[in-house]
Amino acid sequence: MYNFYLVILKKINTLCHVFYTLFDFLSFNCYSVRIIYGSTMLTAIIIGAVIGFILAMPPGPVAMACVKVGLQNGRRECFELSIGTALMDTVYCVIAIFAATAVLDSLSNFLDSNPLIYLTIQIVIVALLVYFGLSQFKKKTIETEEATLNKAPSFISTLKSRGPFLLGVAMALTNIANPSFMSSLMLMTAWVHKLDLFVSSFGTNLLFSIGFGIGNFSWLFLLAYIVMRNKHKLSQTSMLRIKQFAGLTFIGFGGFLGWRLVAFTNWAQVFKIAFSF
Repeated sequence: MYNFYLVILKKINTLCHVFYTLFDFLSFNCYSVRIIYGSTMLTAIIIGAVIGFILAMPPGPVAMACVKVGLQNGRRECFELSIGTALMDTVYCVIAIFAATAVLDSLSNFLDSNPLIYLTIQIVIVALLVYFGLSQFKKKTIETEEATLNKAPSFISTLKSRGPFLLGVAMALTNIANPSFMSSLMLMTAWVHKLDLFVSSFGTNLLFSIGFGIGNFSWLFLLAYIVMRNKHKLSQTSMLRIKQFAGLTFIGFGGFLGWRLVAFTNWAQVFKIAFSF
């Protein structure tokens, strides 16, 4: 029996030694590298969460469904619906950021040698953000989840009766029918990648996508929680005010990116190329 335990202890000691060697290899035995990589991962998930939170702000069918479920069935089902939607948005973001990264890597040399084209793309993105923000002040109604699901394929509509989680998944799946959704998401992730806000790698891109889902979930659940706490004070007008506040957020975000564009663009090179034609 003593020999048996001795053999087990030796095996455990060998296994621990293997794990220690592996850990030492992965960390490169360098504390500064671990700190830099860790901060990069944290930056990626925070940026993803902020962008996901902002993009989820305009109250639409998903937000209305979340509020309705919260008011009728309580916070638990609202939580499940928000998780279902956020999970699908995370998947969409994973697809978008890896596709955008692949495209940018192939076009990187072209964009670097043609700054005028890259500048034009950035201006278009800023203009679209501001336009989307302004459009929130024009719309006087908010589309309900019933109207959205009625326009969706039948298999998506049937998911709504399978519980709040699958209702959230169904609501997110309706975005596939919107041709501008994935292209806009790819454009946004491509610009985040091009701005070098964090070191792009498989891990950081994945964490950015997870952060995007967390931000999306946080806004949906926060909105539903605010409405549930103030259900006697909030009206359709109040929801429109929230929508307009979201519009201001988009305008502000576009303004910030526009300021970065003005401040960090090499205008001497741009004018030199522009006047060379």
